[in-house]
Amino acid sequence: MKPSIDIDSLRSEHESDEQWQVRRSFMLEHKDNFDEDELVTLAQLYTNIEFLGCRYPVETMKRIAKLAEKVSAKYKESRKNKLKRTFVEASDAAEQKAKRTFKQ
Repeated sequence: MKPSIDIDSLRSEHESDEQWQVRRSFMLEHKDNFDEDELVTLAQLYTNIEFLGCRYPVETMKRIAKLAEKVSAKYKESRKNKLKRTFVEASDAAEQKAKRTFKQ
């Protein structure tokens, strides 16, 4: 019989609440399929991809994508109504600033 994994003891002190909830969900979903070391590694790879934009070899990316299907769908659904960042080029921002008219 495989020893039980204490998922909540695996939170890193540097993780935001959002990152921890996503990583925790991934580990809870797969805790019965992997030993603790592999589970922690896979969950960290997933959060690195999701939050930091990290890329890994193609086979690793495919494996993580497959394992994270449910967690990823749930996370992306929760983000739908959140504030989205809009990036503009500096030249566009300068042009908009130059075109402003101030009412007196």
